[in-house]
Amino acid sequence: MFLRNRHPLWMRLVLILGAISLFVLAYQWGNQYQRRSAAPPVIGGLLIRPPASLPDFELREALGRPFGQKDLAQGWTLLAFGDLSRASGQLAVQRLIDVYNRVADERALRKQLRLVLVTAGNDSSLHRDFAGLLPALKILGGDPEQIDRLRADIGLGATDTAAIFVVAPGGFVLAFLPESEGGAQLAEDLKAIYAGSDLLLPETP
Repeated sequence: MFLRNRHPLWMRLVLILGAISLFVLAYQWGNQYQRRSAAPPVIGGLLIRPPASLPDFELREALGRPFGQKDLAQGWTLLAFGDLSRASGQLAVQRLIDVYNRVADERALRKQLRLVLVTAGNDSSLHRDFAGLLPALKILGGDPEQIDRLRADIGLGATDTAAIFVVAPGGFVLAFLPESEGGAQLAEDLKAIYAGSDLLLPETP
């Protein structure tokens, strides 16, 4: 013989909902505590903390397609600057492709990884030639003033360098990888940043 439950149905529902709410709150608090207490990845380059976000801009790919901040915010991007008619710009492209080839074992990363070179040169045929080296490579050109402003916003200024910036989904600039780093170190840095991106990206509400 079963005993009747003395609590009305509505009270039992309230208790169940309360227990679920407490579980969710405890889970969220645990995740936040774990995130705060975890150490960020260690890289040879420089982590940008907090991550920087770039203002809107509009440049053009080698074939004329517009490319702006919204495009940069999709997936992972290695971003560099340089004039393709000069050795520094060609070195920047070489470094971008080198890193791309070295992360072939990270399929999820490589699938969404894009290589972007912003160039102030105006040789459109040269831009197309370099853009044809690899489907993931984007050669961007446009208004020199807008390019100078983008360089200033990212903290590069007028420095002629083959340094690389790591841009995460959402358009957040997470790291600066200096010209002094070789291809193997660049690839290891990128893998570490990708693996630890939950600790580097801003918390979502």
